[in-house]
Amino acid sequence: MGVERIHSRYAVQTDVANPSVPVLLGGITRLSVATGSEVRGEKTSGEIYRRFQGLYAQKPLASFASYAIAACLDEIGLTGAVVANGGMNYYAQKWTEGSGPAGAGNHREYNCLEGVVIPRRLTVSHQGDAVIEYDHLITYDGSNDPIVITDSANLPAGITDAERFALYSASIESVTIAQVQQLEIDFGVDGRTEGGDSDIWDTFARVRGIEPVLRLTGTDIEWFKAANIPLGGKKATHTNTSIVLRKRDQGGDWVGDATEEHIEFTADGLAYVTTAFEDDGDEAAQISLEFPLRYDGTNAPLVIDTTAALT
Repeated sequence: MGVERIHSRYAVQTDVANPSVPVLLGGITRLSVATGSEVRGEKTSGEIYRRFQGLYAQKPLASFASYAIAACLDEIGLTGAVVANGGMNYYAQKWTEGSGPAGAGNHREYNCLEGVVIPRRLTVSHQGDAVIEYDHLITYDGSNDPIVITDSANLPAGITDAERFALYSASIESVTIAQVQQLEIDFGVDGRTEGGDSDIWDTFARVRGIEPVLRLTGTDIEWFKAANIPLGGKKATHTNTSIVLRKRDQGGDWVGDATEEHIEFTADGLAYVTTAFEDDGDEAAQISLEFPLRYDGTNAPLVIDTTAALT
């Protein structure tokens, strides 16, 4: 039959921060929309084949990853956001054979009306670009399908790809963590959808808990010593703990230090070394640190500033 159509990821449009002002998120590196279908059936009466089969549940899930760290955090945040009103739109761009993207009215839109969108993780490596990942746990609004498909959609105008952030600095309770090779922030958001009455689709979404964890890997094995991070760990507070991502300059190297466009995270918790020394090849030996966070009674475990200046 041959190939008749090809699509690729395009953008995510959301209005969770302000229903009257939809935001178009670009820099998308991964986009998926899944049905989460659960089909069951079992054989009975000693037969070798099953005779009955049914669709028992669907838990639709949309996921995306983006380089637009600041835009995503400003719109959706660290703890998740309720999806309602117009919902969230995920766009698949159609391609024309022998050419580029198809013209207006030929693309696909997945409109997901309800649920909760939650951050999963942020990762960045030395000389790489930070990527943030989100999941949208989709629920049923009682009227429309959880995923509404339009095959004659226009791609929304105004998409940008102007954000890249890199590792810059890390300090834990005034201890400088040098030579960092990789940072992972696991946002630890436990999202769940709920249903009842044997409905196929869940109708209620919630966040049951938030337990973020920071993980750092580097090549300075002196992170681990009494004056830095001792065997028993280092108790850290927001006042003296900072992880900074430096914004890259389009067409250059870095946005100016004084420009309030960098990203800083502060945190509270107990940081401890997990692997003090590891060398299994010709590369530099590595050390790893884990930093589970806690609520100090005033500040969230992880606090973000997307308008930070470098000092």
